Amino acid sequence: MRFLIDRIRYGGAPQTPEDADRLALRQLAGRGADLSKPRHVVHFLYFASEAEARAAAEAIGDAWRTVLEAPAESSEQWCVKADGNRTMSFETASAFRSWFDDIARRHGGEYDGWEAAAKP
Repeated sequence: MRFLIDRIRYGGAPQTPEDADRLALRQLAGRGADLSKPRHVVHFLYFASEAEARAAAEAIGDAWRTVLEAPAESSEQWCVKADGNRTMSFETASAFRSWFDDIARRHGGEYDGWEAAAKP
């Protein structure tokens, strides 16, 4: 419900990825998150084929823990979830977004954003 209220308060759905990052960070802060502390963060990348997903996971390497998920009833795409404990700020969110987006594009996929735990 709070997400919906923030969307209304701040002019509707985010128009850019940067707006989405700002909204997510406001949501975390609104839930009492101390953004100066590392927390569990998950990034989502989607690919049409298993080979593309595996290549992207390999490119991510040891920087993040990666999990591949095969297509399911709700999605026809392969998902690479990359997670780890990181400090989230607008600057780090932007840097992570740029890095993951580049990896996704190089391997024929799409970066679909991130989520983070409110508590470390």
